[in-house]
Amino acid sequence: MVVAFGYAGIASIIGMSSIVGAFLAGVTLESVKIKSMREGAVYLELLFSAIFFVSLGVVADFSKFDGAWGFAIALIAVAVLSKLIGCIIPAKLAGHTWKEATAVGFGMVPRGEVAMIVALIGLSAGIITQQIYAVIIIMAFATTIVTPLVLGWSLQSAK
Repeated sequence: MVVAFGYAGIASIIGMSSIVGAFLAGVTLESVKIKSMREGAVYLELLFSAIFFVSLGVVADFSKFDGAWGFAIALIAVAVLSKLIGCIIPAKLAGHTWKEATAVGFGMVPRGEVAMIVALIGLSAGIITQQIYAVIIIMAFATTIVTPLVLGWSLQSAK
């Protein structure tokens, strides 16, 4: 945790997004195996993930959404289709069956935390409006919630 926060702080100081630093810390420490602390880390992960997602959702002002359901549905459709196409084709080229490739595609559909972080950076910089931010939060939530249901069905049909 200290290393991740340290890298995030350094990235922020040099003008990069703090997520880049935290990601770099994760990649750096990926091969480190600390088995005795694993169970505690799972609880910390659950705690911090909940705080993280709640904090991003709190920033969204859904009163500015103003019925942008058409845009939200279109964004969800593009998010899902781009992940499906972008993952099914390489999986098929790698020799997987269509059912296996479809399962890979559905497994990659969620656009949760990274989309929300990029949207928050865009909102903070004034690049996107609260309405667009709310639509992105809805898209990230929808793709994250629907994926386990569809993936379960996809894996059952792949057997």
